Amino acid sequence: MRKTFLILLLLFVCADSLAQQDSPKNIRGATGTMQNEWMLKRLEKHFDKRRKDVGEALASKEKIEERQQWLREWYNEKVGILPPRPPLNPVYGKKINLEGYTIQPVIFESRPAHRVTALLYLPSTGTATYPAVYIPCGHTTESKAFEQYQKAARLFALNGFAVLVADPVCQGERYQYLDSEGKPLTREGTWMHEILGHGLLLTGCNTMLHELFDNIRCIDFLEQHPMVDPNRIAVAGNSGGGAQATYLFAFDDRIKVAVPSCYIATTEKKLSTIGAQDGCQQLWGEVEAGIEEQDFLLMAAPRPVSIVAASQDFFAIEGTRKAYDELKRMYEGLGEAEKISLSVYDFKHGWHKPLREESVRWCRQWLMNDPSPVVEPDDIGFFENISPLLATGTGQVLTEYKNERLLADISLERMLEARKKRNLFLNTHSRKEVIDKIRVLTGYQEPMARPEYLIKETIRDNGFIVQKILVERDKENGFWLPVLMFIPDKYKRPAPAVILVGHQGKEYAYKQDGRLQEALNKGKIVVSVSLSNTRELKDNRKSQYDNVDYWIGKLCFYEGRSLLTYQAEEIVIIRRFFQRYRGVKRKNISLYATGSTGPAALHAAAFEQGFRRVTVSGCIESWEDVASARYSKDQISNIVPGALNYYDLANLASLAPNSIFEILDPVDVMGNLKK
Repeated sequence: MRKTFLILLLLFVCADSLAQQDSPKNIRGATGTMQNEWMLKRLEKHFDKRRKDVGEALASKEKIEERQQWLREWYNEKVGILPPRPPLNPVYGKKINLEGYTIQPVIFESRPAHRVTALLYLPSTGTATYPAVYIPCGHTTESKAFEQYQKAARLFALNGFAVLVADPVCQGERYQYLDSEGKPLTREGTWMHEILGHGLLLTGCNTMLHELFDNIRCIDFLEQHPMVDPNRIAVAGNSGGGAQATYLFAFDDRIKVAVPSCYIATTEKKLSTIGAQDGCQQLWGEVEAGIEEQDFLLMAAPRPVSIVAASQDFFAIEGTRKAYDELKRMYEGLGEAEKISLSVYDFKHGWHKPLREESVRWCRQWLMNDPSPVVEPDDIGFFENISPLLATGTGQVLTEYKNERLLADISLERMLEARKKRNLFLNTHSRKEVIDKIRVLTGYQEPMARPEYLIKETIRDNGFIVQKILVERDKENGFWLPVLMFIPDKYKRPAPAVILVGHQGKEYAYKQDGRLQEALNKGKIVVSVSLSNTRELKDNRKSQYDNVDYWIGKLCFYEGRSLLTYQAEEIVIIRRFFQRYRGVKRKNISLYATGSTGPAALHAAAFEQGFRRVTVSGCIESWEDVASARYSKDQISNIVPGALNYYDLANLASLAPNSIFEILDPVDVMGNLKK
């Protein structure tokens, strides 16, 4: 008892000693932006390579076409095999007759029992069949009934277009989470797009790809309508709708003209300013592959496209101009310079009147051979009370149809299919082949064999030493891992060692459940480390969409990796740090991880065979829990896109047969202890 008391006393003295230093941190100065800056430097290498590739492509028309073909192949691989396209089974609501056009709500099935709510605008003058425009909506609560989208659709209809305006999933009448009164639990859809996208990502899909299929079905609807000319279809969308328009234009060649508004501004510029957007506005691995937003428009070239932008947008206008300049050169190289334009207006983010007018004018130019200016009437109007525009009687498909399939239901179905693929893969491949596949899926990069380290400070107390150390992670870019090493003065060399990791970073050693004291009592050296985006390295931005790691976690996806991958590499680096640090028994190193770092520890043990014991506490047991959940929290840090088709977290222990694994206190997807 007296010995244990002395150890505890020494720990408190040591902790107080650390606190009395100029800084309790290993790294001096502000570190709240360090992780983000390092990640951007990593991505910058990919952007630099892309600039070189684009320059080479601009050398000739043939080179541009080669780049187009490569881009399309990459995109098609991401999209994969599309679901079946069964009958749409449209159900029409009450028609609204206005001067020059009609509006009619409609519901149709994108997939069986998965319904799209929309508004169909048809001119009441002129001669059918009409050219058509599809308007996917940006992130607004009212979606198709939002004032700017109502006015845009009316302006198109007054100019002779059939118009379909549809609610994206998680917006308008298609919210996926409702309270007891049937009202949306989250606003505008971005939250739902991100959270539901995590489960989809694990099976090799995401919210953007789900929306893509819905949008393809919207084009199916227009193509099949008797009053629409199927050879004259355009897409025009604003903000998140501009993103959807961009991705759809790249994939579906039935669309002859596109107008993305208030969206295109280069991925590089967005990531260095406002950061990544929700899960319906990117594909994993884009930057690593050398793909920018404007590349999706290049995929559709030389079909006509007009980029419409607002100079005061939070999407930086410099990025918009840069994207346009590059695309302009590509179109010129293809001999089609007149088929691309940029129009910038002095507004904040939104589909304002001049932007709507230019959107309609561009579509008229290329689908009606009429480039004359379009003027929106001051009295164009809109429904302030949106009740007449609702396609459902209750205002939500979930309460209107008892058999409605949620996006979470579709994710669950994908998870069950992934389970079959996974079992087949694991049963037909060797342990080495499985690990090699996991390395590819995670984007794991082999760390240096003997990382350097710097001892920043040594604190000595009676029979006890704590060293503040920085271990090399990326010397070139000045990124080091902060470490606390606890060493008993009297210990038998070489000594066993324990590596402690947790979301609290290196200070976790003071906050865990007695493991530090137990290890020191047994004469072990203990290393407690701050992994990427923990403690000293933690990004200083607030939690987003119920994910504390959101901003850094999203950046990882652009590199075709996940935060889990970075942390797994760093655990391996700390183990290899002992190759330089004398006094440690290298064949007797244990790993203890808690919370969000648990999945990273499991991966590290599979990648770096030889941990004596691996203990994880307070983390999820299976990714299937995420893929089958209707809601989850703080899961972005350990999502590996497509992983469930090949392995699950529970499979990792069998890939390191020489290690003893211990799983303690597993939690559910909301972080609550499982019963």
